[in-house]
Amino acid sequence: MMPDILHILGEVSEKRLRENVCALEGERHGGENYPALEDKARFIEQTLRSYGPRVENEPVPFRDRMYWNITATIEGKDPDAPWLLVGAHYDSPSGSPGADDNASGMAVLLEVARIMEGTPLAKTLQFVAFTLEERQAYDVTILRGSRAFVHQAREAGRRYAAALILECIGYTDRTRHSQIIPRLVKVPVPETADFLAVIADRRSRPVMAQFNRAAVRFVPELAIVPYVVPFTGYLIPQSRFSDHASFWDAGYPALMLTDTAMFRNPNYHTRHDTADTLDFGFMAAVARTVTAAIISFDGEAT
Repeated sequence: MMPDILHILGEVSEKRLRENVCALEGERHGGENYPALEDKARFIEQTLRSYGPRVENEPVPFRDRMYWNITATIEGKDPDAPWLLVGAHYDSPSGSPGADDNASGMAVLLEVARIMEGTPLAKTLQFVAFTLEERQAYDVTILRGSRAFVHQAREAGRRYAAALILECIGYTDRTRHSQIIPRLVKVPVPETADFLAVIADRRSRPVMAQFNRAAVRFVPELAIVPYVVPFTGYLIPQSRFSDHASFWDAGYPALMLTDTAMFRNPNYHTRHDTADTLDFGFMAAVARTVTAAIISFDGEAT
């Protein structure tokens, strides 16, 4: 018997989301703020451990320092089923406290992990906090943490049914013409910046369709704009600016869930990206939607 989704969604706490963002907020760039980034990694690890899943720190060496992807795994009942994954990065861009980018994504990941620990699934569910998503000084490579993770997953022969990557999911603006629409996007997009964009490549289209069904059914108050990018996103480079691109490139189905970042938030990658600019009601709706989608991916929901 599948769990009662509506009852589970009621457990999402807007207060806890705010507390998590405030705990993560602060300059934590991998190269410029290494001690601060290590402190945030310890907070994430301790928080995940307090919920009860198996937590591991996976090393990501870079420039004579060790960085960490932090994984929390909830074992499913079917050991042969492909896994589900929820991911977000926890480093910030240079010079920014990174509330939207990406304390917002990490806060939702932690809240969903708290809720899902007590919800038995057939599929194994993994939560991953990625390091070194942001560009480092004198280096054109981004997504170092997720690329290392995906490489290890491939080496281990691990299969994923879906990866949901949370990237900048806390900013809204309900004034007209607040949403910038990239020129090459050819689907209807609202001019009001209060929707969640769900970005897929062609391989991930079925996962996007299932996610959207769960959103419409269980969290109808959250507006969703789905978009399938052609050519794995290379025509719109900004569509590859998060860890989902590592999964796409490895052939795993993955979605980026985003408030559209630089196309909406004027504080993006600046010192003004602070918790007081975020919409925690919107973040709570995103957390409910991710939770509903996970349970829906596991089987027919009730």
